[in-house]
Amino acid sequence: MKQSRISIFPLIIGAIALLAVTAPYLFAARAGGADFVFSGFLLNPLDGNSYLAKMYQGRAGSWQFTLPFTVDPGEGDYLFLFYLALGHLARLLSLPNLLVFHLARLLGAAFLLWTLWRYFGALFAASRPRKTAFALAALGSGMGWLLIASGALPSDFWVAEAYPFLSSFANPHFPLSLGLMLWLLMPPLDAPLSFGRMLALAAASLALSLLSPFGIVIVTLILGAELLIRLWARTALRGGIARLLLTVLPGAPALLYDLWVVRVHPALAVWDAQNLTPSPPLWDTLLSFSPALILAAVAAWGLLRPGGGDSPQKTVSPRDWRLLLLWAGLSLVLMYLPLGLQRRFLMGLYIPLSGLAALGLEFLAGEHPRRYRWLTVATFTLSLLTNLLVIAAGFAAASTHSPKVYLTRGEWDALAWIEAHSAPDALVLAAPETGLLIPAHTGRRVLYGHPYETVNAAAMEAAVTAFFDGSLTPAEVDDFLRQNAVDLIFYGPRERLGEIALPANWQTVFRAGDVVLLGRR
Repeated sequence: MKQSRISIFPLIIGAIALLAVTAPYLFAARAGGADFVFSGFLLNPLDGNSYLAKMYQGRAGSWQFTLPFTVDPGEGDYLFLFYLALGHLARLLSLPNLLVFHLARLLGAAFLLWTLWRYFGALFAASRPRKTAFALAALGSGMGWLLIASGALPSDFWVAEAYPFLSSFANPHFPLSLGLMLWLLMPPLDAPLSFGRMLALAAASLALSLLSPFGIVIVTLILGAELLIRLWARTALRGGIARLLLTVLPGAPALLYDLWVVRVHPALAVWDAQNLTPSPPLWDTLLSFSPALILAAVAAWGLLRPGGGDSPQKTVSPRDWRLLLLWAGLSLVLMYLPLGLQRRFLMGLYIPLSGLAALGLEFLAGEHPRRYRWLTVATFTLSLLTNLLVIAAGFAAASTHSPKVYLTRGEWDALAWIEAHSAPDALVLAAPETGLLIPAHTGRRVLYGHPYETVNAAAMEAAVTAFFDGSLTPAEVDDFLRQNAVDLIFYGPRERLGEIALPANWQTVFRAGDVVLLGRR
């Protein structure tokens, strides 16, 4: 009977998590009615549409990525192969890109939940901390909800790669990457490796390097630090060395290729320079990862004190608990180094914090079941509210047809016309918000559409905004269109920033609802 309850638990928690990351999207897809079309994204549409644009390139037959939101993307390179592959798959299955994107997202979420249960099962000897850690990692978040009334948006509302739940809510490659990281870090690290296991680890490393090169960096740092500790303690090294090599050797070529490409490719070099992801302020980090972070500090104190590695109640291996401390500790330190990509070190941070939080609860409760129940209820109450607000915000955006997540029917019909009647390399002029949508749904280039993937983004955004807000004289409008070799002008509700005067050689080529497309005579 006990084994049956243990096996049902992850299924129940997993089903709740999958339902929570699916229901808002299903509601939004059906809530548009006759006048609106769901764009497909409830969290971070900026990145979501970027992924969809990459899928479009794959659907068109390409295995080389070019910047989709800029006038001159240059030659293609072998980047973002996962989304290019999803585009190829969508074409082969004759399915919409957006449907394939969300199916892959749900498969990635299921894979992450499975690996989380296995990871904590390999880590913990007792079932109670395993269940607690799994449920917290699968469903929990921080206490950013405390500041939501002030208008602030702490990290636990939007730094999706740090939290399994938000990762599963946002896109496919985050949960897949986190699952692969767990696979590479699966205890025990010093266990003998069969040939099949070595192949599986090498394949996981290669896949992770293609999905998220930063994931390989984090795993390598953790394994390297663990190996140094073993070397200092003069304990068994063979298993640790094998794990490290099986991570570095398959994953390094893709990482080195990425580093090389973004330095030698002119357009991608500009993109890389713009692609800065600084870490949030320290107060934000403390709030956005608590109460798990507070409980993790309790666990760290208990584990690092003399004799603490064997307690509480021998629920975790004397060595394997170091994986949790190394992952959490390295991430928290590295995220504040003076690097342009600091926030990337937050990837998956909530996972080790959840494991340590489960141990922290064990330390605080001791041998008192009643105290453990109350502490657990309080922890989950504080940890679930942010994600409940994220879900509620998705339903609210769908109910109000927010322009951040919906297109008007006229915009949707205009995008369909562009896809069907313009040349594949056509350049479309549109306001910044529409410029994000055009490459995602038509594959056509725009002057501006993304703060990272548009070359010289700030200057181009200002120029496009000036065009639509009426700041340019008729002569300047003519020069702007001619110098940028614009093929089509998209003029819809997002473009109505002011009065514009077009040269006489432009005419309406398509009209639908609140949108007009203009082309040269």
